[in-house]
Amino acid sequence: MTTNRYIIVLFFLFELSTIVSISARDTFFFHSKKGYQDSILMNLKQKQQKARQSSHKDSIIKSDLNLLKFYAYNQPKNTDTDELFNLLDYCTENNNINCLVEVYAMLAWQMQKKDQYTEALEHYNKAIELSNDTEEKSSKWLVLINQGTLFNELLEPELARKNFKASFKYIKPNEDYRMAISLLNISSTFGKTDHDSIAYFSNKAISFFEKNPGQNNGLEIAANNVAYSYIKQNKLKEASRIIDKYIDLNNIADSKKGWFGSFFYNTLGELNYKLGHLDKAIDYYKKSISYTENNNSSSNLMSLNDLAEIYESKGEFKKTIQYLKAKEKHLQKFNEHNLKKEIARSKYNKILAEKNKLITNLEKKNQKTNRQVYNSKIIALSSGVLTIICILFFLTIYQKSRLKISQLNEEISLARLKSLRSIMNPHFLFNSFNTLQSFILQKDKFEASEHMRELSQLIRKILSNSDSLYISFKEELEIIKTYITLENKRFDGQFEMSLTIDENLIELNPKIPSMIIQPHLENAVIHGLGSKNKKALKLSFQKKKNSIKCIIEDNGIGRRKSAELNKKSKNTSNLSIASGNTAERIKLLKKVGYKKTSMKITDLLDDNKKPKGTRVIVNLPIIN
Repeated sequence: MTTNRYIIVLFFLFELSTIVSISARDTFFFHSKKGYQDSILMNLKQKQQKARQSSHKDSIIKSDLNLLKFYAYNQPKNTDTDELFNLLDYCTENNNINCLVEVYAMLAWQMQKKDQYTEALEHYNKAIELSNDTEEKSSKWLVLINQGTLFNELLEPELARKNFKASFKYIKPNEDYRMAISLLNISSTFGKTDHDSIAYFSNKAISFFEKNPGQNNGLEIAANNVAYSYIKQNKLKEASRIIDKYIDLNNIADSKKGWFGSFFYNTLGELNYKLGHLDKAIDYYKKSISYTENNNSSSNLMSLNDLAEIYESKGEFKKTIQYLKAKEKHLQKFNEHNLKKEIARSKYNKILAEKNKLITNLEKKNQKTNRQVYNSKIIALSSGVLTIICILFFLTIYQKSRLKISQLNEEISLARLKSLRSIMNPHFLFNSFNTLQSFILQKDKFEASEHMRELSQLIRKILSNSDSLYISFKEELEIIKTYITLENKRFDGQFEMSLTIDENLIELNPKIPSMIIQPHLENAVIHGLGSKNKKALKLSFQKKKNSIKCIIEDNGIGRRKSAELNKKSKNTSNLSIASGNTAERIKLLKKVGYKKTSMKITDLLDDNKKPKGTRVIVNLPIIN
C-alpha cells in the first residue's frame, strides 16, 4: 500500500470521529425504522406548540432547543440556520447562557456541514467563551467534542486531542457512553504510523460501550477503527476476530448503514484484499462506493484506488484505467475540498498567533505599568493612559494585519490551486493514459507497468506536496525528471535532454517555491518542440547566494510561430498561462519579502534573425 493511500485512511478515522461525536448528543440518533424518528419529530413539534401557547419562556427555550437539535444533529443534509439565529436572539433577550452555548454549538455544526470552516470556528469559540459562565457540564462536553472534531478535520490533531482530553472533566461518573465517545475521538488523532494508540483507545471505547447495551450507537464504529488498525499492521486474524464479534452488516440499522456503510464495506474490502480474496474484495469495494453520498469521502478514494490495483493484478487493464480515471475525477474534488480546509486552518493559525503575540505584548506592558504604579501614583496614572493608547494602537495594527493576512492567504491559496491545475491538466493526463493504452495494445506489459508506476509516482509526489507553498529542491527535481520521462515516452524518445545542476544545490537541498518550473517545461515540450523532428531541451540550476537561477532552453519554433500555429488550428491552449501563473507567484513571493524573485523569457534567433528556440530564466528564492 502506498504512503498517500495510507494518509487517506487517517482521513477515514477523522470522518468517523466527527460523526460519532454528534451521535453522542442524541441517544435516539440511529433507529432502524424511519417511522420511529417521524414519531419523535411529531412529539417534539407538539411540545413546542404547547410551550408557545403557555408563553413560559424556559419551556419555549427548552422545546425549541430539542426540536432544533433534532434537525441539526439527526439530519445530515439539513444545513438551515434561520431558526437557530431566531432562537439566538430570543435567548439573548432572556439572558439564557445555557441556551446560547447550545445554539452557538449548533450553528458551528451547521456551518461545518456546509464546509464554512472559518465561520464554524468562530461560533465554537463563542460557545466555549460563554460556557465559562455556566455550570452545565453536558453543554461544555458537547462543545469541546464538536470543536475537536473540526480541528481533526482541519488536520490539527494536537489541538483536537487537547479538546478531547479536556472533555473528561465534564463527564459524570456514570456517563460511560460519553467517556466512550471521548476515547473514540482521541483514537482518531494519532498519526499514520501510530496504529497501537489508535487500537488502544478504540478498544477502551469498546469496553465502555459494552457497559451500556442500550446505547451502542458507536460500538461498531470503534470496532471498525480497531479492525482497520490491525489490518494496517497485517494482524489479519485479529482484525477478522473483531469484525466477526462486533460488526454484522445484516443486523445494523439501515440509518446507521447509510452513514457508515461506506467505511464498513471499505474495511471488509481491505481485509479481503490482503487475504488474497480478490473477488470478495471487489464486491465490498463496490458496495463501499455505492454507500458513499459525500463526494469528498476518503473511503471512496481508497476504494477506487484499490479496485484499480486489483484489476491491474488480474490483467484487466480496461477496468484498471476506468477506475483510475474515476479516482482522478474524485481526487480533484477531494483536493478542492481540502483546499477550503487549508485556508480555514491557515486563517485560524494566523489569528491565534496574532492573539498570542498581542497578549504577550500586553502582559509586558502591564508588568511595566505595575512597576511604575509601585513607585509613584502620578507615574501610575501616566502609565495607565500610555497603556490604553498602546492597546488601541496594537489593536488597530492587529486588525489591519489580520485583513492583510486574510487577503494574502486567499491570493496564495488561489495561486497554489492554479499551479496545481496547471501541472495536473487533463491534456497531460489523457496523453499519459493514451501512451499507457498504446503499451497495453502492443502487449508490452513491462513498459505498461513501468509507465503506470512512473505516472502514479508523479501524481503522488505532486499531491503530497500540494499542501505546502514550498518544496525541497530534490523533490522538485524528481517531479521534473519523472515528467520529462513520461513526455519523452509519448514522443517515442525523440528528446535530447541536457540537465546541469550545481553540486552545492544537491548537497544543500534547500526549500524553494513549488510548482513553478514544470509549467514552463510543458510549454517548451508542447508548444516549442511539438512540431520539431529533432527536439533538444536544456535545463540548468545554479546557486546564486540566497537564490537559484534556473534556465529552461529549447530549440523549438519560438513563441510567435507557436502562437500562429495554435491560431490556425483553433487550439484553445494559452501559451501565457505558465508565465501568468509564475508572475502571480512571483508577486506573492515579493509581498512576503523575497524581493529578488524574477522571471525573464527570451526568443532565441540565429544569424538570419530566424527563431531557433526559447529561453526562460527564473530566479527562485531559497526559503529560510
